[in-house]
Amino acid sequence: MPSPTHETPLRRLAEAVRRRRVELELKKIEVATDAGISVNTYVKIENGQSVRDVTYGKIESVLGWAPGSCREMLRGDQPAIAEHLTEGAVVSPLTSAQLEADVEQAVVNAAIAVTDSLSASEIRMLKHAVIEELRQAGHLPKGGD
Repeated sequence: MPSPTHETPLRRLAEAVRRRRVELELKKIEVATDAGISVNTYVKIENGQSVRDVTYGKIESVLGWAPGSCREMLRGDQPAIAEHLTEGAVVSPLTSAQLEADVEQAVVNAAIAVTDSLSASEIRMLKHAVIEELRQAGHLPKGGD
């Protein structure tokens, strides 16, 4: 097995897929069958070999991942577990970085929408204060801007 410094995106994805399959107590053939792909194609994924994007999409639903999770993992992100709310609707959790960026933008937009008197510097201070409040509350990880 390659050392972590030689780990490729396909190997990381392969390991994540394997761990998720084991977590769900599924056999390879079960994932393949439920996804509508051949066992050989599924084994390629767990062996760290590239397959077509449509194939990744087929296994995501079987593994309970949100659409696009495999491609996101190949870019270095974590899979998003799909939380089914109603038929056909899923929620994909945000990363802390995405949440922070969205909150910052929302604060800026709200400040601009409700007042003409805040300077750019005051809006930045407001944005940083809101982010710090969220960190103190445990909603965002401790860290610097």
